[in-house]
Amino acid sequence: MQKIGLTGGIGSGKTTVAKLFEMLGVSVFYADLEAHRIRNGVEVSEQIVRHFGNGILTKNRIDKQKLADIIFKNDEALRWVNNLIHPLVEKEFEKWCNTQKEHNPKFVIMESALIFEANLECLFDKIIVVDAPEELRIERVIKRENISKEEVLQRIAMQMSADEKCRRSDIIIDNDERQSLIEQVATVMSSVVETSP
Repeated sequence: MQKIGLTGGIGSGKTTVAKLFEMLGVSVFYADLEAHRIRNGVEVSEQIVRHFGNGILTKNRIDKQKLADIIFKNDEALRWVNNLIHPLVEKEFEKWCNTQKEHNPKFVIMESALIFEANLECLFDKIIVVDAPEELRIERVIKRENISKEEVLQRIAMQMSADEKCRRSDIIIDNDERQSLIEQVATVMSSVVETSP
């Protein structure tokens, strides 16, 4: 069973691509959702509050926006949160992979924004990156999260550049709204299945 990493910068549309793989029968582990679940767990929440202080709480819960305001403006804060959460996500992914083996799939996918930033490349046989023009990415994030262009640019600046992600990936899917995503996903599926041991 091959393990495929699926990544892309904010607003690239990697979750859309992951859903298309799912539609075609591939099992997908959503690392960003798992990270969110872990972050909201009692033990991890307590560590985050101890580190950043009660100012990040709203009604005794971590306020996602307040935490984002800190970590997307501070490399060290982002690194601290990633170092806390990513090993736990990795452990959950391995457990999840073991449950998938009984279905004998050719491959499974982990969708994650931070495969390269969190040094997770070693987990995968291949890495797919979803790429899109920056202006389109900015537009999508503004619409989705209702934040300013400056905030989106700040988040983009905290991630590895799209060019570098493309350079380090095995497969590139273009989500420029000109090429058919489903056709690209189907082509990738065929090539991955053909190269499966």
